[in-house]
Amino acid sequence: MRFFYSWAIFLREIYYLVRTQHPADTRTMKNVLLIDDDSTFQFIGKALLKYVGVPPENIQSALSGKHAIDLLTSFYSAGKALPDLILLDLNMPIMDGFGFLDAFNKLEYPDKEKAKIIVLTSSQNSTDMERARKFGVTRYMTKPLQEEALRAELA
Repeated sequence: MRFFYSWAIFLREIYYLVRTQHPADTRTMKNVLLIDDDSTFQFIGKALLKYVGVPPENIQSALSGKHAIDLLTSFYSAGKALPDLILLDLNMPIMDGFGFLDAFNKLEYPDKEKAKIIVLTSSQNSTDMERARKFGVTRYMTKPLQEEALRAELA
């Protein structure tokens, strides 16, 4: 029941944000990679990113850690910049968030360290938090994603 209540509040906040049509902050024109297997969260996350000023063409998404690594490899091969911000769920099929972090740390791409990795998950497990910190994540946040926290990370 708590999960449903959180999503209901989150959806209400997104509805309010879209309806009030505040101007976007142009300082947030960054590249963002959203990694989550939940299509509803992807939809809402993209809407919130657009609302805070990230242009739609600067938002990429992946449904698993494996898909994200493949996407980053294609960016590198095409000479595109890696994302400035990576929003990462931990619990996903195929390759989970920890698998992604392990594979990402093994990549030998220049400027890879500049990417902020934010774990954004429903898990409040202290073991997960500590394990994520050992991988060097910038921040560990629990869902739902909040506008203020997102703006702070994009600043």
